[in-house]
Amino acid sequence: MISIFGNVIYYDDKKISEYCSVILGQQSLKVKEYEILSDKSTKLDLKFIGGDLKGSKKYTAEFQESLLYNCDNFEKSLNGRDDFFDFTTKEFDIQTIGRGNIIKFNGYMFVPQEFDITQTIQRFKPFLMDSISSEIVNETEKQVFKTFFESTDTKIPIILELDDALMCSKLISPNMLIEYEDLEEFEELEITIVARVTSTSLVGKNKPFYDPLKDFMKLNRSLRRSIDERTEGLYEIYTDQDYKTIEVLAIYQ
Repeated sequence: MISIFGNVIYYDDKKISEYCSVILGQQSLKVKEYEILSDKSTKLDLKFIGGDLKGSKKYTAEFQESLLYNCDNFEKSLNGRDDFFDFTTKEFDIQTIGRGNIIKFNGYMFVPQEFDITQTIQRFKPFLMDSISSEIVNETEKQVFKTFFESTDTKIPIILELDDALMCSKLISPNMLIEYEDLEEFEELEITIVARVTSTSLVGKNKPFYDPLKDFMKLNRSLRRSIDERTEGLYEIYTDQDYKTIEVLAIYQ
């Protein structure tokens, strides 16, 4: 049950809309506004616009979207499905849950310390753009900087704990409803996560779950291979134990 006074931290509107469409067997329709017509014989009690509608008039109303309401509806549509596992109401073994299933669980999350420097680069991107020397002549360097500065959908690495298991994911920046700096406030608070499992089995700890050059700077494989040496803040990020990868759909507290 979602608290009516909850706080949505992250919401992937595109993915949730897609999954709802598949579950319900119909296209998702988003109504931004609609017209209300009334005549002298009609009286409509519409508290959300401040009173009754009387007389022959036309009104335009706009929906005020509620992400908590959307989360609640999405979870209700999942209840009873064989591919949905709610850890908040029943115990399951996460290691036996395969790729493509939806899970819901309560836990804690944190951003690896190694990511802080790359986030600083993101904040100072405009300043760096103005400071780049016109003497850069290497074509690879030019392409790296161009790709980096044009990227807007950077991914933020997070690690979540579910019982004794480790869950790794990447939050897509435009889906975040709080500032990056505010994520730290939630590290000591229990949150609810709804996510899609993306790994078939446990991933070995010797395999990185986040690559700043790929996930943050958005460099393709060719450009990544052309970089001879990485600097601090651009090293791949590992965990200290085997883990599952998940695609976070929503986070609320």
